[in-house]
Amino acid sequence: MATVTIPNKENKEKMKTIYLTIASILLTATLANAQEKVESDSNKIKKDDVEVVISPKKGQDSTIVRVAGMKIIVLNDERTGTDNIIIDNEVNGDSTDKKNCEDESVSHWAGFRLGVNGYLVNDGLPIPSSHDFLELDYAKSISVDLNLLEHDFRLYKQYVELVTGLGLHFANYSYKSDYATLSNTDPLSAKIDSTRILNKNKLRATYVTAPLMLGFSTNKDEDKAFRFAAGGQISWRIGSKLKQEYSLAGETFKPKVKSDFDLNPFLFHAVASVGYGPINIYANYGLNTLFEGNKTLALTPFDVGLQFMF
Repeated sequence: MATVTIPNKENKEKMKTIYLTIASILLTATLANAQEKVESDSNKIKKDDVEVVISPKKGQDSTIVRVAGMKIIVLNDERTGTDNIIIDNEVNGDSTDKKNCEDESVSHWAGFRLGVNGYLVNDGLPIPSSHDFLELDYAKSISVDLNLLEHDFRLYKQYVELVTGLGLHFANYSYKSDYATLSNTDPLSAKIDSTRILNKNKLRATYVTAPLMLGFSTNKDEDKAFRFAAGGQISWRIGSKLKQEYSLAGETFKPKVKSDFDLNPFLFHAVASVGYGPINIYANYGLNTLFEGNKTLALTPFDVGLQFMF
């Protein structure tokens, strides 16, 4: 908002005439623009495009001209002998918020995920005794996802969307065994060393992920929307390593072995999520095995957890 004060000791009526002339010019220009709108917008003119209000007060005349979102106020104060011109760039907050709400999509993918990851053998959790070195400690088998990029294709307004994007998935498979160390052999096996107790013994794999889901929401406002999404996800492994920690002769050792450990380079999951406002619950179920075929047990990966939406 800008205010200009002009002394007006003489010739007040002349100055007032000038201001009204300026207002008339603006009004004429706006009406010309509105006439063009009539031709292109099916003969419809919004009544708020142009508004002239003259509301005299005691000792003061005021002229208000609204032109295309700008408000010009001319105040003539007889007591002080000054004229004030106030120019205010008006912003319609309701319409702006409405437009932003209409332009934005309800998020189904972008956000930070924290969950538990594991694998199933014949749709069950128990690991055969012959492969007990693969038994997991689920209290420490934590997964983290950073879903950084989401793009939605609207099928029906913001209520039904085709969802895709990119993210990073960090899977941590922490083993229960205090003595077994994975060996990158064919088939996958483990070495047992009872001379050292492993305080940390986990296989970590990092993936680039991309979903393709159908998303549904009940409200255009994400903070008020119940949402559900289901579909598929592909994951490309970009790194994996075995991380361990143990103490020996009073010293702490933290060996790290980088290897693929016969992990599948690509994973395919059936995925689903449901939530309200800023929180989602998600679940991913593997459609192929965590490790390459015939390298070890056929282990079906999964992860479940909470998502905090971006």
